[in-house]
Amino acid sequence: MKQRIECRIKQSVITVAIAFSFYVFQGIAINPCQAKSTEVKPTSNADTVSLQQTAQLSRPPIIDILPRLYTAEEVYSRFKEHEFRATNDFKNCRLMVTGKVESIGTVTFSNKPLVTLDISGSNEGVKFVFENTDYNNDKVAALNVGDTVIIAGWNARPGTFEGIFLDDSQIMTNMISKKKRQILAVNGGIYDREICRK
Repeated sequence: MKQRIECRIKQSVITVAIAFSFYVFQGIAINPCQAKSTEVKPTSNADTVSLQQTAQLSRPPIIDILPRLYTAEEVYSRFKEHEFRATNDFKNCRLMVTGKVESIGTVTFSNKPLVTLDISGSNEGVKFVFENTDYNNDKVAALNVGDTVIIAGWNARPGTFEGIFLDDSQIMTNMISKKKRQILAVNGGIYDREICRK
């Protein structure tokens, strides 16, 4: 009986930890409690002064990060124009790129999923390397050659032989709102800070 209770407690703690990490990963910032701002307005009415207080909670606005989206051709041309500058510009941010899936495979000598976006007029491509997790494997397995997708990755750099490689990639296509065609992120939140600006 005691072991069963301990097992239930462990399961509950693990469930809460996973849920919390999911919210943090999705860029939903948990804001610390902020003091209510008060506004004092003196009004006089027949020699009496009353104080009117209004309280407001400050919430960060939500912004559209879709304008930061690069095409595979734009990324390729940035690297062809000035390889060192492009590598430096994209080294500390998550580069969000759209394009058609040219191929789906794994990294040589590794089981990490690899998705290559087509660059028209070139035999090279923008190559996104995913961590080898069940979640990423399922997402990559759902893709088809020819699909138009949005993928974001870290540390954009030219490959040894061909293409541009990005690590720790994430498929972001499902984050686009269907009606307004936007990817919304909390202003100052995780995605706002991470996604490269144009």
